Amino acid sequence: MKTKFNGKIHIVYDGMWGSCGKGKFCGELALDQKLNIQVCVNNNAPNAGHSFVFDDGRKVVTKHIPIGFVNKNIPYLVIGESAIIDFDRFLLELTQYKDILNGRQIYIADTAAVISDKHKHQEEETIKSGSTFSGAGAALVDKIMRKDVLVCDDKRFSQLQEEGLIKIVNSKTFFPMIYNGFPPFKGSENILVELSQGDALGLNNSANYPNTTSRDCTPAQALKDIHAADLSSQVRKYCVFRPYPIRINNNSNAGFIYTGDFEGAKEISWEEVCARSGLPSEEIKKLEHTTVTQRLRRVAEFSIKQFAEMLLDTKPDECFLNFAQYIDGEIAGLTSKGVKNIQRKFKDCSATISKSEEEFISITIKNYAIEHVLGYVEEMEDYFNNLLGSNILKITKIGTGAKLSQTIARKDIAQVADVRHAIKDINPLDYADKENVPNLEL
Repeated sequence: MKTKFNGKIHIVYDGMWGSCGKGKFCGELALDQKLNIQVCVNNNAPNAGHSFVFDDGRKVVTKHIPIGFVNKNIPYLVIGESAIIDFDRFLLELTQYKDILNGRQIYIADTAAVISDKHKHQEEETIKSGSTFSGAGAALVDKIMRKDVLVCDDKRFSQLQEEGLIKIVNSKTFFPMIYNGFPPFKGSENILVELSQGDALGLNNSANYPNTTSRDCTPAQALKDIHAADLSSQVRKYCVFRPYPIRINNNSNAGFIYTGDFEGAKEISWEEVCARSGLPSEEIKKLEHTTVTQRLRRVAEFSIKQFAEMLLDTKPDECFLNFAQYIDGEIAGLTSKGVKNIQRKFKDCSATISKSEEEFISITIKNYAIEHVLGYVEEMEDYFNNLLGSNILKITKIGTGAKLSQTIARKDIAQVADVRHAIKDINPLDYADKENVPNLEL
């Protein structure tokens, strides 16, 4: 049957090795009334978590429930057929976020895999490359070997369905119902797909294998997982990245296991990041413990090779730069409104000088920080668009902190004056290895 779907599929993915803050932007897109998201779906596993922080400070961390559930008006929250579920973790999320769910059921594909303790033990005993040892990979192997570790075979999920907390669905019919407008769908529902981990961690990424995750983490895989491969013309892709890529710690539940390199980029310390950005090391180290292992992440310089190959492969429509405070700590926590206010005050010199010297200095420093980050964004776009011969990198949002509002829309930054010569011009791209970049063309 020819599809009649005329909605939009919005896909959020990580352009690096994960932990770029997809949860923040998934939540923001879900709450964007202009996008009118009606379906939130993921195919995630407990080896990755998505975090979202409301402006009142409440933090939400999910590994199974789509983080888009923070919008209470979205009716369809879906865990797809390629998901790998830790039942205890899923039950915890149902309980912990009962107030936000507000009576909404979670739709779960009947063929999603289920993790057992056996799977976790198997991974700790056999995997000798970077892993969170959550059991996701071992459960996927059992699914491939037809060992009946599926939602439809697990009585615990049947019990949740009887209690009205979930609805077990056949995803081969569930998504076509949306696309073809069968009741209760109209065929115009906008969908938000949340990918986990990062493009560079994909199982078929030869540059990182065997230090990868157990499957691919690309928009193409996301479309396949929701039976929408033929709907690519109705897709909008959002790539989230950060100025300094990270990987998980080499120390794990199974002892020391090397988790992989950064594709030619030099590994550095968080102290170095702090020295460049002006942020206190204690603050950064609090942020940089993973939601899964709770261990401090490793950090490196920007990998031109990895990022360029990712851009060529995924061709994002928009890119979101997160952790902009690692470029200049003075931009931490700023919002679009705050940026406009600071740049207006800085431009109006007479009004600024009439204020106290302390406030004048503060406004000046923050304005320089805004210009510093803008300079980095422009440098990134110019470099990669010239390298790849196409306007493939378009940065539209800049994250300055964990909270929802701590985001700057690119269009809201006006270059007030050519002040960047006065800035401590330390841009992560300047430290990247530009001597060993392969010849990449579209």
